[in-house]
Amino acid sequence: MINNSKVGDIRDMLEGFAIAIILAFIFRGFVVEAFIIPTGSMAHGLQGTHIEHECHNCKYRYRAGASTENNGQGEVIATVCPMCGFTEVLDKQNDLSKNAFSGDRILVNKFAYMFNDPNRWDVIVFKNPTNATENYIKRLVGLPNEKVLISNGDVYSKPLTSTDAVYEICRKPARKQLAIMQLVHDTKYRPKNLDEIMWPQPWRMVGTYEDGYHPLQQEGTPGNWKHTINGFNYSIDGTNREKVSIRYHHNIPDQTFWVTHNQLKAHLKAAESGLQKEKAREIREAMKTLFWPRPKLITDVYAYNTTITKQMLESYQGDNLFAPSIEDDVIEGAESDLSGHPSVSVSYESDYLSKFRTLMQGAKIAPESTTRGLAQLLRTTWPGGSARGQYWVGDLAVEFDVIIESDSGRLGFDIVEAGVHYEAEIDVETGKIALSINGGAEYFIASEAEEKTGFKGPVVEGQTAIRGQGIHTIRYSNFDNELRVWVDDDLIELNHPATFVTEKILGPKWSEEDPGDLLPIGLHSTGLAVTLENARVFRDVYYIASQDSGAVGREYHTDILPRSDETRRLIQSYWDDLRRVDPIWLNPDTNNATQQSVIQLHLDLFPSWNKSSFFTDRKQLSFNVLEDEFFPMGDNSPASADARWTRWTDLLGKNTFNRKLFIGEALMIYWPHPHGDPLLELPFIPNFSRIGVIQ
Repeated sequence: MINNSKVGDIRDMLEGFAIAIILAFIFRGFVVEAFIIPTGSMAHGLQGTHIEHECHNCKYRYRAGASTENNGQGEVIATVCPMCGFTEVLDKQNDLSKNAFSGDRILVNKFAYMFNDPNRWDVIVFKNPTNATENYIKRLVGLPNEKVLISNGDVYSKPLTSTDAVYEICRKPARKQLAIMQLVHDTKYRPKNLDEIMWPQPWRMVGTYEDGYHPLQQEGTPGNWKHTINGFNYSIDGTNREKVSIRYHHNIPDQTFWVTHNQLKAHLKAAESGLQKEKAREIREAMKTLFWPRPKLITDVYAYNTTITKQMLESYQGDNLFAPSIEDDVIEGAESDLSGHPSVSVSYESDYLSKFRTLMQGAKIAPESTTRGLAQLLRTTWPGGSARGQYWVGDLAVEFDVIIESDSGRLGFDIVEAGVHYEAEIDVETGKIALSINGGAEYFIASEAEEKTGFKGPVVEGQTAIRGQGIHTIRYSNFDNELRVWVDDDLIELNHPATFVTEKILGPKWSEEDPGDLLPIGLHSTGLAVTLENARVFRDVYYIASQDSGAVGREYHTDILPRSDETRRLIQSYWDDLRRVDPIWLNPDTNNATQQSVIQLHLDLFPSWNKSSFFTDRKQLSFNVLEDEFFPMGDNSPASADARWTRWTDLLGKNTFNRKLFIGEALMIYWPHPHGDPLLELPFIPNFSRIGVIQ
């Protein structure tokens, strides 16, 4: 006989489960809904289909987009490390962890905008207005009844109906800024082989242009900054009562460097194995003086986009780039005339790709013509132009991990944008911080619309928790025409917002006296003993003023074709500077250079910046956002098909979507995949570090 009370308990339990399931479906359908992001338009913060990879050179872990594999446009077979520039050819056959993961799983709050209007910079999910069967995830940029302007990578707005209103820059809240900003460089990820060849440290005392910005001779002497031989560590003893600075040199190796470097290593290995001690010594010494890179501009390159697909490689099989067998021994210095080889059919998996990997790793000595051909493709074609940095980014941030070793003195830092120094300095005895622009020569202004009534002054001040000796992390940013400072993750409250006004189109500045935007971030000590243990550089999102997703250089008005008069004049006018900056342009064969290469020429040739209209003549885009309409864009601007796109205009007659198409606000990443093999890892163990609220 069954006890009635037990039957009741079982029934109550079953009813409870049933109610829970019903409530879950109701909750899912009406309150929160789960989505998987397929593409990378919101990278790096939100991932579409992607590959996880740890660079074997510098050990930096990053994600590379693989959404091209969703629609058969191309299997990703190689990625470029954003920290050291190495092209890693993936071995998917032997390392299953290099297969693509699906996109981030997110929860969307469907009630978010039922009673409240959305805020600018919210991450939103809505129906694609050109195809209602698709769901889009973007960042909300333009609000109803305003005119939106995209200029210089920033967003401006003004009321739509006002005839005398002026555009004001749209500033991101601090929490949004931290979520959006892109890592440019981290001193923790420096390959050891760069120390072996004396590749310059990114942070160092500033030399002269004539000397190639080698460190000053004073570096390492008492009262000046000195660094460790290996790794990264800069310190100063505080005995100098004058301001002593080090500055950031953006000299990350490019892809072609690693082709040359690893082939030299292959020659070195061959000499050592052949007991050619003198030859090995000569190669080793030559490598210490062969490479001295000039600093470059920080641009809008996205690590997520810098991939090479199988189709890219296969399209060059006819050129027989890898036809000579790299695995076979090659006589040192031998040349191969590839044009003389008949067309060779190669197996992609077993032959073509493995030779590409072998050549990149320098496992064997290759013919010089092969390495030259590969270097040219990496310089111009692999990856494609739209995946490379096309536009200078002046909105930067920096984080310093510092050990303050004295009770008094001043620690300062500055960020340069368009030749203007935005400065901050902390008195470590009192913890007070003062911010200024060009030493107080220019003023902070509360708001463009309130210039007459708002705050206007040369100095903004605040109070930090620093008091004498201690270990701290300091973050300093210049985003959206506003300076912000954090100490140990606490945003410092200032007596006035450190906001200012600039032209809406800016260009980088340089002179021999002041390198300006070439060396855009500085750290200085005045009578302070301090050690800089690590430093990280970030940049803001750069919203491209182009209506063609993936197009190359569409912001530029200047004719940037290789054979244009503008390019010819540039080369002729700066012939001597090109010898120092990029001597490849002295070669007459550059008439056949790609459009991206010409853009890179303008970006790299810093002696021309002040006189060139290349930067200041860029295009702007403006859009009207009507009542109950919204204007969204993706954080991954070069790869985002969003409201800027001409397809929206062609199909809709507008570049906005209606309120009725809202699904909700992206709430959180709830089940990020674990590290490791996407096919074998246990799916019920997520990567807990990425679970969190979406900003």
